[in-house]
Amino acid sequence: MAIFPEEQLDSAVGYFPARPGQTLKDGRWAIVRKVGWGPRSSTWLAVDNSIKRDVPLYSAIKIFTKTATEDSTGNNERNILLIPALQDISSGIPQLMSYFYEHDANGKRHLCLVIRMLGTSVEDLRLTNIYDEYLPIHIVKKVVSDISCKLSHLAEQKIIHGAVTPDNFLMTCAQSGYDIQPQLKKSTNKKPEIKNIVGSDGVTYPAVISQPLPHGYKWDSTEEDMEYTSINLSNFSYGAPVTSLDARKNLNFLAPEVLRNGTERIDIKSDIWSLGCSTFLLLTGSPLFSDSYVASPISTAKETLGKIESLLTESGKVAANDISPAAVFLRSCLAIKPKDRASPTEIIFSDWVKDVL
Repeated sequence: MAIFPEEQLDSAVGYFPARPGQTLKDGRWAIVRKVGWGPRSSTWLAVDNSIKRDVPLYSAIKIFTKTATEDSTGNNERNILLIPALQDISSGIPQLMSYFYEHDANGKRHLCLVIRMLGTSVEDLRLTNIYDEYLPIHIVKKVVSDISCKLSHLAEQKIIHGAVTPDNFLMTCAQSGYDIQPQLKKSTNKKPEIKNIVGSDGVTYPAVISQPLPHGYKWDSTEEDMEYTSINLSNFSYGAPVTSLDARKNLNFLAPEVLRNGTERIDIKSDIWSLGCSTFLLLTGSPLFSDSYVASPISTAKETLGKIESLLTESGKVAANDISPAAVFLRSCLAIKPKDRASPTEIIFSDWVKDVL
């Protein structure tokens, strides 16, 4: 069992052991709380100390591991977020304000991205439905519609995302100091929880528990409640015209052409396949493909798609009158041949999702 409650700070990948109150970039940014972490980074809410203001300026700072800083993943995300056409706040892509490098106690360099604050993921929202782990169909349609808009915008820039999965779909939360300050003051656990843990290397690390900012939505929020939120597409570590399969997780969400040749030139249609897999997971609480799909993607996909109506019915999560329309939509995303899959625009205006626009 891992001794760390969240990211493994003694791991060889080299997480940055930040803590609340610590300053970054020669004192400019002061860390307020940890808001999340992943396999290549941790993310922190920080306040800008450069100019005194009546209302503080907050941002999220994503600190990459030593490994992600040294290899292509951190730089890849930074370079994509620097593309001018993606900098519009309305694009639904994390807005990069600046970046810098920070050195840890061992002198190892870490890339830090200063980005607009976003909330927890749709995957986190799904898992708050602790018994069934699915989302109502109106929320799934809202997610699909919003993410398709983001994919359409990326397609215009000839960029693929490479990891279109629910843990990279982020809810919108408070972003201005006017909204963040009251949330910090009324948090049920205002003081960050820190556990000093001795790692396998004998070093004592400040393991900080994540305290994401609330976004106000629940797994069973009504259609009216969800109408005015926006789902954002994050994590561009794999975004590029050409994607490598190396070190990728969620292999059973990848399109057959990616599994067959991970370094071949692929396009937005591979992201559409992942969106179809994500849609099934959100609707039913179970992944569409098991690990056996990775070994034989085409034959397994053909067999699975042939019984998609039965799988939706057996899940018990989709109403009878929604089975057939959902199956038609899923097959439009999961056609074996990429050219036969729907485009992002076709998804946005498809009969299955257009009623949420």
